[in-house]
Amino acid sequence: MENNKKLVGAILATGLMSFAGVLIETAMNVTFPTLIQQFGITTSDVQWVTTIYLLVISIIVPISTFLLKRFQLRTLFLAANMFFLAGLVIDFLSPTFAILLLGRLFQGASTGIALPLMFHIILT
Repeated sequence: MENNKKLVGAILATGLMSFAGVLIETAMNVTFPTLIQQFGITTSDVQWVTTIYLLVISIIVPISTFLLKRFQLRTLFLAANMFFLAGLVIDFLSPTFAILLLGRLFQGASTGIALPLMFHIILT
């Protein structure tokens, strides 16, 4: 019974983190007009906010198999949380568009770790 509670907790925690990653990805699209005005950039430039996020996810997800074999689940979960929080703080404090993209890179890495981690926990 205790193992069941831990499993449900782990699934909920990684599921919420994965949901937060997807929410962050789509929520940033609403901010495009403000980002264009704030940073004085073009529409083509602001698309990098989404592009870099998805690009990093697509790079990290295939690497996750290696990460799952090399590190403990708890370590990966904590790393994903730390990347996510670091990305949020960097984005919040970013004085330039380049630094905002750096924060998005961290958030993409977080989601790229969290999504496969969630499926691994559910399926094993």
